Amino acid sequence: MSVYKKKDSPYFHYDFVWKGRRFYGSTGAKNKRDALRHQDIERAKARHGGEARPPITLDEACGLYEDKVGETPSWIDTERTIKALLAGIGNANLLSEINQRDLLSLVAKRRAGRANASVNREIEVWRAIWRWADKARYDVGEMPNWGALFLKVVRTDPRELSAIEEHKLFGEIRRDLFDFCSFALKTGWRLSEVIGLRWVDLDMANASAVTRIKGGDVVKRPLTQEMIIIIANQPRVDLIPNVFTYIAVRTRPGFVDALGRNQPIRIKGQRYPMTESVLRKPWVAAKEAAGVENFRFHDLRHTRGTRILRATGNLAVAKEALKHRSIKTTLRYAHATDDDVRSALDASESRSIPEVKPSHVRKV
Repeated sequence: MSVYKKKDSPYFHYDFVWKGRRFYGSTGAKNKRDALRHQDIERAKARHGGEARPPITLDEACGLYEDKVGETPSWIDTERTIKALLAGIGNANLLSEINQRDLLSLVAKRRAGRANASVNREIEVWRAIWRWADKARYDVGEMPNWGALFLKVVRTDPRELSAIEEHKLFGEIRRDLFDFCSFALKTGWRLSEVIGLRWVDLDMANASAVTRIKGGDVVKRPLTQEMIIIIANQPRVDLIPNVFTYIAVRTRPGFVDALGRNQPIRIKGQRYPMTESVLRKPWVAAKEAAGVENFRFHDLRHTRGTRILRATGNLAVAKEALKHRSIKTTLRYAHATDDDVRSALDASESRSIPEVKPSHVRKV
């Protein structure tokens, strides 16, 4: 029941039930807006055993979460997810009033044209927003059943680029993007980590670099001779701190993109910092020209991880090279290919006892 006025009182009253217990009384407010605000506080106190937690809107909760993760490499994707969440639920809705049905409805909408794994990554961001607001002692209502929202994803082995596919694919990659893609394959770094590499992050004398990885941690990483050669071949562009740049293929005016960010003017033939959007179309075109199917840019990282494990058999080394937080993630790269199994079968056959042929064949 919403707030209401009694005939014998100038104030609005509240009346609701929480877990079988009735809560009611005067709000002490003469206008409905203040009365509803008081009712929200009483509901929050009921949910939290008498603790008065302040209400928080979805927009405020998203802003609170941005303060926490806004500087991480994955913020661009997180921001995109937040904008879709706000558009789907509504900025001004209180977290305490957003229920499981609302979120299930949004999941159904987000599934259109997207893989289940992509939707699950969005749900992970939603869950993080709710949990962070809860830790900040805001009233988030009854915590959604996040496990019931996640969609089933069929687990597959990480996609590995074969030597033949690598030769074909890199033969089709646009020339000014070739070194960027080659560096990503040789390092196994995430896309955002390669894009974000700056000249000041390099220690060429000690063959190392520092990068900001997923989660925001800054780590030191070794560089091989081939990686150093790629870096040394990159042109330094005035006022651009990034190592990897691209050549603009056309002139375009500045504009504000869908996320509200100012995109500066681009002049054909000049170099600018690498971005994910710049890579998208040339990458798809190179794959199509090379006939390489079912392969994402992130699979370059999978390829490096699998090759490290195959060459060394050392999970700890692969985990450190890829900067995984958990060895369970690295174990995904320890799958066996058909060639691995075939070699094992051949090896075991050569060590088996000689084939025994029958001494006679029964005639039929």
